[in-house]
Amino acid sequence: MTLRRNVAETARFLYSAMVISDNHPPLHGLGPRTRLGGLDRGALGAADVAAQSVSAMAPCGAAAAIPVLVAGQGGPVVLSMAVAFVLALIVSWLVRGFARRVPAAGSLYTCAAVGVGPMSGFITAGALLLGYLGIGMFAVTETSAFWLRLASSVGMTAHGWLVAAAALGFAALSGVVLVRGIRLSARVSLVTETVAVLLVVAVSVWLLCHGDERRLHDAVLAPIPDLGRLASSVAVAMTAFVGFESATVLAVETRNPLRTVPAAVRGSLLVGGAVVLLATLAQAETLSGTTTTSWFQALTADPGGRALVPAVYLAAALSFFACALASTTAAARVLLSLSREGVLPAALGHTDLRSKAPTVGIWLCTAIVFGVPFAVSACGADAEAVCGSLVAAAVCGFLLAYAALAGAMPALLRRLGEPSRVAWVIGPACALALTAVLAGFWGLTLAGPLWTGALTSAAWMLAWTLVGFRLRGRRPDAFASMGAHAGTVRSSVWRGYLRSTS
Repeated sequence: MTLRRNVAETARFLYSAMVISDNHPPLHGLGPRTRLGGLDRGALGAADVAAQSVSAMAPCGAAAAIPVLVAGQGGPVVLSMAVAFVLALIVSWLVRGFARRVPAAGSLYTCAAVGVGPMSGFITAGALLLGYLGIGMFAVTETSAFWLRLASSVGMTAHGWLVAAAALGFAALSGVVLVRGIRLSARVSLVTETVAVLLVVAVSVWLLCHGDERRLHDAVLAPIPDLGRLASSVAVAMTAFVGFESATVLAVETRNPLRTVPAAVRGSLLVGGAVVLLATLAQAETLSGTTTTSWFQALTADPGGRALVPAVYLAAALSFFACALASTTAAARVLLSLSREGVLPAALGHTDLRSKAPTVGIWLCTAIVFGVPFAVSACGADAEAVCGSLVAAAVCGFLLAYAALAGAMPALLRRLGEPSRVAWVIGPACALALTAVLAGFWGLTLAGPLWTGALTSAAWMLAWTLVGFRLRGRRPDAFASMGAHAGTVRSSVWRGYLRSTS
């Protein structure tokens, strides 16, 4: 009886000492479920969660497309990619600090909501949705482009109706995979991205072995034209590394999330970043000086490398398709979290009884991610301009979300009773650096040919903020309770304690 009483008192103390509560149950007992119930809790292992972050990063697709976009900004390609990678490492350290303490489906916006306040969390959620959906639409556009290049490289002619049918087929396939459950979509992303990574690494090594060492040296040590262009180049380079934090949206569905998710965030960034930096070095020669051709031209010009071109096209297409799946997964769970908090319509929080997937949110995000590029292409818009605008909008969203996380992390730690002097130094400094990069990038983009992306991001965030103020006035209780996470439920506690409190 004494042991039983001690266990019960300890459980009561731990529960009452929880600083954050997502369902606010009475102190005399735990609730039967959290507000994030209905998801496939504890279904994913370490490899599945890492696949989400690696796929969202799409290192192979990023390696094939982003360095060319960085070179178009006029800054040094290798230096810009290296600075962006360092910034991503700092942000990942902050993300891991959050993931080690709060398992949530809302990703970074939950940290901002708990640390700073509901309005900050709501604005961060809008920035995340802009980033996930924008990068997803970019991935779909690039997937179609690389499949067309692959068909052309092997001598096939793709007619317009065939391209449209293939796009609709990919949309239906991705939707079916996602609504069948997170385990299936995670395994598909893992296999797809693994094949793509192996192909890109092989091609990059071949290019480095057959390249000019002197030109590579000059490209690595290229001078900096001015700080404005460097900031713009770093912002675009960040696109190659964003998405590593998306493993946090699967914390509720992960076994041992407080340990597995931080490891997945760190491992995915290290692996994906290494692939991107290796590929950047491999094509640095073709992007230095006034030459901004991609590595596909370098491969085509070499008789030995011509056979590798279809492999690069295939790797990029597979990687971008996995990125579209991962981005849709992350955006759907952000919508689910907002819905369960009572901020968005309840339908977005519906989960299927069998697959335990947020089906309504998945189909909505799938329609946006695949439907918008399809509609834009049908209107005859320039594919390169569309891709650049989508990248610009997604960059603005991710940089804003990362800056919000960096600013909110010290406040979150203090609220949890774990104040950190290091976080108080690194967090605000990282937030200021990201804000400066965002401001410089947005200004240069607005004055350039991709101004539609800058205007779209500004219009989206303004509209989202106005909706937030309106919701705060109409639903103050729901808005004030933002920050839902997977807390302790009755099934997680020893049954003897439950009997003693009944």
